[in-house]
Amino acid sequence: MKQQSESSLHDFVLDEFRRRGIEPRGVHVRAFPSETIVIVEVGSGEDHAQRVASEIDPHIENGFVVVRLAESGSLSNVRSSPLTVNSGEVTRLIEIIFARSRASEAQPSIQYVPDVAERIKLALAPRNTLIFGRRGVGKTALMLEARRRVEERGDLAVWLNMQSIRGLSRTKAFLSVAQRICRIALANFKQNSQRSLLDSEIQQCLRRVDELLYVTSDSTKVRILGGDLQQLLAHFTSHSGRSIFIFLDDLHYLSVDEVPGFLDLLHGICRDNQIWIKAAGIKHQMRWFSPNPPLGLQTGHDAVLVDLDVTLEEPKKAKSFLRDVLQGYATEAGMHRVSDFLSSPAIDRLVLASGGVPRDFLTLCADAIQVARRRPKARSAGVQDVNNAAGQAAKTKLQELEEDAAAQKGRSEALVAALGIVRTFLLESQHITFLGVDFHDKEINRYEYSLVQGLTDLRMLHIVSSSLSAKHAAGKRSEVYLLDLSQYSGSRLKQRLRVLDLVGDELVLKETRSSRPPRSAKSPRDLIDLLREGPEFQLTLLSETAKRLYSKELASSPQG
Repeated sequence: MKQQSESSLHDFVLDEFRRRGIEPRGVHVRAFPSETIVIVEVGSGEDHAQRVASEIDPHIENGFVVVRLAESGSLSNVRSSPLTVNSGEVTRLIEIIFARSRASEAQPSIQYVPDVAERIKLALAPRNTLIFGRRGVGKTALMLEARRRVEERGDLAVWLNMQSIRGLSRTKAFLSVAQRICRIALANFKQNSQRSLLDSEIQQCLRRVDELLYVTSDSTKVRILGGDLQQLLAHFTSHSGRSIFIFLDDLHYLSVDEVPGFLDLLHGICRDNQIWIKAAGIKHQMRWFSPNPPLGLQTGHDAVLVDLDVTLEEPKKAKSFLRDVLQGYATEAGMHRVSDFLSSPAIDRLVLASGGVPRDFLTLCADAIQVARRRPKARSAGVQDVNNAAGQAAKTKLQELEEDAAAQKGRSEALVAALGIVRTFLLESQHITFLGVDFHDKEINRYEYSLVQGLTDLRMLHIVSSSLSAKHAAGKRSEVYLLDLSQYSGSRLKQRLRVLDLVGDELVLKETRSSRPPRSAKSPRDLIDLLREGPEFQLTLLSETAKRLYSKELASSPQG
């Protein structure tokens, strides 16, 4: 069996030595581009350790095991007693998760774990970039890593958390960014001990920005300022030889109606300059382009779109990625393997409960460990601990839903109402936890569909298939969504409820409190047949809710 990641290789070698009666003092993995070396430290009495190493060598891809005598008094990286949920290292892990799982400018994530598509390259490219994803998927972590690399290579970075200016108009928001750009440009002159006419012109521009920001918001003057600033920054980037990257975190906090105009003003100073916008937000909570008149950033022309969501469409990849993220936190807490305090089925359930969202995965893990600690002599957290933790998280998710939807008046109420309708349809009417939305239905009921997308962005629904064919209707396709575990776990778990579960790397359909055997999706065909069990959800069930939220748009549309 080939072992790939450093953490799994460490665990594999450690287990193999223990199985043969040797307790290593330490196991260290050294990975190089062309080979991997595993150094095993043993005590003086372990004479057959070298033979064990030779037996393990064939199981290590492009690598081998080296045995060496542990130095007297040296610290070991292997515990003398087994880890449990009550161990000090696990307590430390919980503290780190709660302190560091939410990345911020002041406190970046512990470890940036690159995704398979290496989207960090797009965040660093000289192009305007819109970075989308659900709350907790790593938008801020990606942007902070990009900013670090931008500054490391000598370019300039402007960072603005849009939550700090929520409620401002498009012109005031633009002036806030312009102010920061001017200040960082002046800091560049100061750092390089340069004083020039350009330096004086930037100071003068900054005074104009301050006046407009704090005294008046005349839109004409702001437009004129934007044109002057565009030319000034063209001279600056040419003179300094440095590009400017503008990082806008949580763009969805700006009012929906203001975002296109704000981006349009900002794009005006970036055009024909080495200045690039990198904006992150929740996709269906914002509008970044308005066609009439054309305002903002048009994807495909003005900006490239990056989708960060790790979904349950590929559960194996999602599980591998999330486990690597957790391993980074466990290593920081002084542990080498998460299996010591978290059962394998619990990890599967965490992947399902989080819908592939890293922050949810981490915080639910910490909560599940705390639930497990209430059980006498508990050694590890299990599936039921995860279920209970997910149920407790329901209130927090609803609070976050209301906060994220606040940029559009009435949106939070509409989403809560839509969630209630979907939940009733699934749990009370159909007795199942996933549903299908027909492609044609979403095209003709786009306002209703936007509510489904809003619930997906806010992690109340999770996509498990973006295109599922119908069994007896050629050409008919649908999307399949899974209801968040928080909405049916714990005490609310009903009898004979058909639930979609994750076991290992496979999705499984089970029936709660029933002797009926589960159905596993062992092949792509099995998965298609399994997902077809989900009932079709008619979007017209959300029509009344959509009418209340989109009354203005519906009144002005041809059909309205």
